[in-house]
Amino acid sequence: MSETLSTKYKPAPFPKLHSEEVQEIISRPPHWLVRWGITLFFVLTVLLGLGTWWIRYPDIVTTPFTLTATNAPRVIVVRTEGKLGKLLIRDGQRVNKGQAVAYSESTASPEQVVQLARSMEQLSLSATKGQWASVIRFSNVQYTSLGEIQNDFQTFNQQLTELKSFLAGGFFLQKQKLLLDDRNDLVAMEHILAEQLVLQDKDLELAKDEFQVQEKLHQGKVISSLEYKREKAKVLSREMPVKNLAASLIQNRSAQTAKQKELLELENSIQERKSNFLQSLQTLRSNIENWKLRYILTAPVAGTASFSAPWQEQQHLTSGQELMLIEPQTSSFRGLVKLPQANLGKVLEGQAVLIKMDGFPYREYGMLEGKLARPSLTPGKDTAYWAYVDLPFKLKTRYGKDLPYRNGLKGTAEIITADRRLLERLVSTLRSGGK
Repeated sequence: MSETLSTKYKPAPFPKLHSEEVQEIISRPPHWLVRWGITLFFVLTVLLGLGTWWIRYPDIVTTPFTLTATNAPRVIVVRTEGKLGKLLIRDGQRVNKGQAVAYSESTASPEQVVQLARSMEQLSLSATKGQWASVIRFSNVQYTSLGEIQNDFQTFNQQLTELKSFLAGGFFLQKQKLLLDDRNDLVAMEHILAEQLVLQDKDLELAKDEFQVQEKLHQGKVISSLEYKREKAKVLSREMPVKNLAASLIQNRSAQTAKQKELLELENSIQERKSNFLQSLQTLRSNIENWKLRYILTAPVAGTASFSAPWQEQQHLTSGQELMLIEPQTSSFRGLVKLPQANLGKVLEGQAVLIKMDGFPYREYGMLEGKLARPSLTPGKDTAYWAYVDLPFKLKTRYGKDLPYRNGLKGTAEIITADRRLLERLVSTLRSGGK
């Protein structure tokens, strides 16, 4: 029975899958394909191994970057909308601090305003020192194109004219001198009258003493009543000069008071005009400075001027528009980076830093190169540390392009913490993956 079943269910032989030609090719492969295939695979394996050994791939810590500077370039901006009246320097020229570099268009003549400012400064100095003779010699006939400050100058000129009318020619000074002389004479007269009064008082006292003797003699019936009356008349005659001198002293002191009042009124009148003059002078100087701030653009520091565009005179400018930069010779650039606590141990002083500025795409402008300064020892409020990045090539990128400085520009810093071989990175990755 079993033999019958085994005979009945005997598996059929596998069909031939390949023709005889295919079997011949498989059983007898070409020797050149095997030889060169193995050789090529070995060469590729060796090259790949050498590549992973020689090729280096840096470890990078990426962090936000903020551009700063020490003694940074200073921007000169237009303060009033209008045309560029006059350019006083050329691009790349060295300038001094406070030097005028351009004029904005105005109805006033900048040259006259600048000249007037110098004159007003000298005039103010003379007035402060009390040199009023120099003040009244001031001539203003040449200031006829002052534009916006012409009205202020006219007010000043009016006060100056009034002051000159008081001081020029010496009339009021002479009057003041005469009043002082009169007052001094009255003071001298007062001394004389006082001395005379003392003498008359003594003479009166002597007369009274003598009258008392005569009065006793009259009471003793030694002298007659007629003689007694004569002695009494002598006493009365001595009293009159004393009273007259006392009245003269009162008149003298009253005259002194009147002279002093005239002097005070005269001095007050002169002082009032001086005060009005000084007030108009200070108002004019203040308005001149305001005008200069609006229309005269000056260099805030000494350095080299760098135009932000090829400017031409009479070109329209808007308020707040950047005209040029003044770059000091001693300026240096650096950046500030935040260092998160992750990977902080990799960050060390002196490591190379590549910076991509947000406002200047690095594929077009290139990247800046820097060196990391010593990181801070304590974290900030957000638990992040910080460090400065020195820029030895200033703002010149790897493409040789100079980026314009803008304080506070943002970017991304790539701190190169290590320059490892690709093989080391693969092994490190495999190890970390195995763990």
